[in-house]
Amino acid sequence: MNREKDIDPSAGDDYTFGYHRHVLNYLTYRAKKSFDFVLPHLKPEMEVLECGCGPGIVTFEIAKKAVNGSVTGVDIDKDLIDSNNKRVNETTVKNLKFEVADVHELPYRDNSFDVVYMQALLVHIRDPAGAIREAHRVLKDNGLILLKEPVMDRIIISPEEPLLQEANELIQKVIIRNGGEPSIGRKLWPLLSGAGFRDIQMYSRWEQPDTPDEWPGFYEGWANLYKGRIGDIILQEGWADQKRINDIIRAYKNLGKNRTGYAGSSWGEGIGRK
Repeated sequence: MNREKDIDPSAGDDYTFGYHRHVLNYLTYRAKKSFDFVLPHLKPEMEVLECGCGPGIVTFEIAKKAVNGSVTGVDIDKDLIDSNNKRVNETTVKNLKFEVADVHELPYRDNSFDVVYMQALLVHIRDPAGAIREAHRVLKDNGLILLKEPVMDRIIISPEEPLLQEANELIQKVIIRNGGEPSIGRKLWPLLSGAGFRDIQMYSRWEQPDTPDEWPGFYEGWANLYKGRIGDIILQEGWADQKRINDIIRAYKNLGKNRTGYAGSSWGEGIGRK
């Protein structure tokens, strides 16, 4: 089944999930769940860089905190960056810009930023250690790096549902096929240490709906992942047929709509100082 007509024009080959409109909805929802991780570390005068900013949901919030500083969001997808900058131009925000950049070769001088933030980026790239070293380079002395990455082989599904377990395994296969590491979140400490960071802290968090009102939107987001590039890759590789993918989408939606059970995923959070 060719679903190319459903793919957002900004979809890039370098991002495993792609930027199908359904995936953008999921990224927006997930980003909002990360505000409580990154925002407490920010001060008004800081210079902040977000790597792999995607649609810029967190980046705009960072700009509200660093009101007397500057905030830069970078991503490898030019169309997405152009869209983000268009949104900036439609607002009164003056301390925010978006630029196309490769996290392995950031176009910034040494000692440029107070904070570098990455979320769900290392999971998708082939050289996460290189990206962390580059973040260390552009950070000022005593600067802070904030990382949030998934641990995808640690998921709770209750009651046990083989179809949803299969769905989790399929998404991991897609990430591995594209050169990523689905459970990179458990390796943040050695990555930070190897790049020269000190005062390292690491935490485990669960991604889950926090209130009954969030239940439908949360699992709808998980379902939406299979409507975009992930679903296309699963079909191309012959790991499942369209009916199976539709069954997965339906199972996640039912989980949210009818509250027939629970599913939550594990994330690792890492903090280091230069």
